[in-house]
Amino acid sequence: MPMRKCQSVLYVDDDPDICEVVRSSLCLLSGYDVRTADSGERAIAIASEQPPDLILMDVMMPDLDGPSTLKRMRASAALAEIPVIFLTAKVLPAEIAYFLNLGAIGIIRKPFDPLQLGSEVFTLWRKVYETEGGVPRKSDAQAQVQAQVKSLTDNFLQRTGADVDVLRAMIERVRHGDRVALEEIHGVAHSINGAGAMFGFPEVSASGRAIEHSVEEAIASFSSAGASRLLQQLVDCTETLAQRVWTAGHSSSRTSGMFQEKSIGGDK
Repeated sequence: MPMRKCQSVLYVDDDPDICEVVRSSLCLLSGYDVRTADSGERAIAIASEQPPDLILMDVMMPDLDGPSTLKRMRASAALAEIPVIFLTAKVLPAEIAYFLNLGAIGIIRKPFDPLQLGSEVFTLWRKVYETEGGVPRKSDAQAQVQAQVKSLTDNFLQRTGADVDVLRAMIERVRHGDRVALEEIHGVAHSINGAGAMFGFPEVSASGRAIEHSVEEAIASFSSAGASRLLQQLVDCTETLAQRVWTAGHSSSRTSGMFQEKSIGGDK
């Protein structure tokens, strides 16, 4: 590969909090010009208007997921040469081989350390393009990133507390036969699952994941005799989520889950 420098990055993820963490990390710590997109469709539109040097992309997204987005890009003459790195928890050998065969230049594993993300990106880039020089760094950037993540962590807990009431209302809609509400519940739970893991709240994340699984079962058997049992399961999972959010928010020992635990990221 010819020598080439990476200056601009487009990060693609449907979770706005994770987008903000990645943007802050790559911008403040590594000096990249970072833009974000909340969907594969939006990423294609942004890249078509102003191609980035690199696209860093989540694998699991609604509608157009990461692999499908990459396939669309590789079929476009204007986007085919933009290098793509996947950020994902799907790191079994067969999964990695699949992503690389699609044309990704590498995989960064979730959970990830925001203070090391720029170095991981640079390492993968350098292996392919043999870029000279190190990753640019700013002296006080780590403190800025840590402060921003702490603020986002607090906001996540507040928002998730409000989401509990939203979920309760959606479950009542399901109780009255509204199947659309099941998909809406799944979307809220998916966000809680990913962001909860990202911000170091594994039990909150697990509750989000349990709600996702319950919704998937309910969708498959909405009209069967087991539907009422699954509906009660949704109620129970939501109440467990409420308790776990309360516990996380009132834990005096936790200041920022992101930096107290190395296990950060998500199951996406």
